[in-house]
Amino acid sequence: MAKAEKRAKIAAEPQPEKKARFAEHRFDDGHPLAWRFSHSDREGPFGWSIAEDAKFRQGVEKLYEFEGKNWNEITAGGSHAIAVRKLCDDARKRLVEIQLDDLDELLSLRLTGPNRVWCIRSGHIMRVLWWDAAHQVYPTLVDKEDRKKLRNRK
Repeated sequence: MAKAEKRAKIAAEPQPEKKARFAEHRFDDGHPLAWRFSHSDREGPFGWSIAEDAKFRQGVEKLYEFEGKNWNEITAGGSHAIAVRKLCDDARKRLVEIQLDDLDELLSLRLTGPNRVWCIRSGHIMRVLWWDAAHQVYPTLVDKEDRKKLRNRK
């Protein structure tokens, strides 16, 4: 007598779950955010010197976080473009020294408190320029008259 072929009984086919390891947020031009450090100013008053302080580490951690955000989320956190003519004198002088004085605006990325990273935005690419730990590149003024003077600077 021949035995009947055994078959496993299942209620449903298992559906494998695939999860993306890296979610790519898209910017206006359809590309994910990318950093470029080739133009970063390594000298001068706002230069990127590799520091072993907590503010610098927080700044780098925040840059990691920005990679997972879209442009609306980044600007909602206080990051925005600033006209070069409104920057402090030292910053404008430094742009001349490093031959980037032909720019109309820079992007101020707000990290934590007064910490800022200054970039040149080119679509989805952020060309990192300066580390501004004390909010000196574009100081905010408390006095209303001083703010008017700064706003009207040409």
